[in-house]
Amino acid sequence: MKSLMLAILIAVMAKAAVAEEVKFARPLGLIEVDVPAGARVSREIISLGSMLFFEPRLSGSGKTSCATCHDPAFAFSDPRPVSVSDNGVKQIRNAPSLYNVGYLPVLMWDGRFLTLEAAAFDPFKANGDMGIDISQAVDFLNADRTYNELFTKAFDGPPTGERMAKALSMYQRSLVSGGTRFDEFVFWGKTQALTSKEEAGLEVFSTRAGCLNCHDVFHPMFNPLGGGTALFTDFRFHNLGVGYVAGRHGDIGRFYKTRDPADVGAFKTPSLRNVELTAPYMHDGSIATLAEVIEFYDRGGTPNDHLSPSISPLHLSQEEKDALLAFLRSLTDPNAKVGSASLPKRP
Repeated sequence: MKSLMLAILIAVMAKAAVAEEVKFARPLGLIEVDVPAGARVSREIISLGSMLFFEPRLSGSGKTSCATCHDPAFAFSDPRPVSVSDNGVKQIRNAPSLYNVGYLPVLMWDGRFLTLEAAAFDPFKANGDMGIDISQAVDFLNADRTYNELFTKAFDGPPTGERMAKALSMYQRSLVSGGTRFDEFVFWGKTQALTSKEEAGLEVFSTRAGCLNCHDVFHPMFNPLGGGTALFTDFRFHNLGVGYVAGRHGDIGRFYKTRDPADVGAFKTPSLRNVELTAPYMHDGSIATLAEVIEFYDRGGTPNDHLSPSISPLHLSQEEKDALLAFLRSLTDPNAKVGSASLPKRP
């Protein structure tokens, strides 16, 4: 009887260890990442999601993974102007950084997905980026003994498309990045955290350049009292005229989702955290450097019938441009500067 009770106790403890709940990191300048109601967050799920994220065998060629377009060496963004699918076909958009993606109310440049779980299926659709569909991905995982064990440990069951999406999504929610010198300056009141040039750049950012019109630092969605976190986005969509050539937009942007004429050529405002690491810039990767981005805004973008009303020529001095550039570089999290050594081992 004692042996039976001991066996039951060991089994219960083992299951409890598997289901160990964890919380995502909360660095200075950010609040805790929210998760879908009823969702379980465990080390096992996040670890499995990491394995899947870097797994090239989940592609038709066996050479493409999520990390191919969301490279950790570039703050989980794509250093190429536009991403390239597994079959070698160039896409029309650049893959943005995944840092702090768990805070976003909508995903993709056009906002067509409301959850990370929904977005996780997109690369595995017919003719998708990974070169295989979700059923083929699940077949591979079920045929792999190690992945079967990992899924069973994380979810108490074998690989499925839904569980795969959950694991990938929880891993992406764990990619939290803050704690920059800007955060020390604002949230700790550490006046020496920014150089005099960077502080001057913050002044330009907040006033003359009008950056706060879109790259909102203290958004009411997370800051009803005006403080606590800084994501540098208004979560909205704006037309800057990027890609507008010969009277037409090369990419219709938000209009793809809403079919509202006001959304033609409008794209989601990206966060500016770690922006120094995520070149090239804009939805089509058409601007190579931050200095060129500043020049683009200084010109007032590219005029067109749907240009955002917040965009107009700035007429900044070179000194103001240099200060603004210096400030933007202060938004880099030292921990975001990673390379291939951060990749997990394949099973």
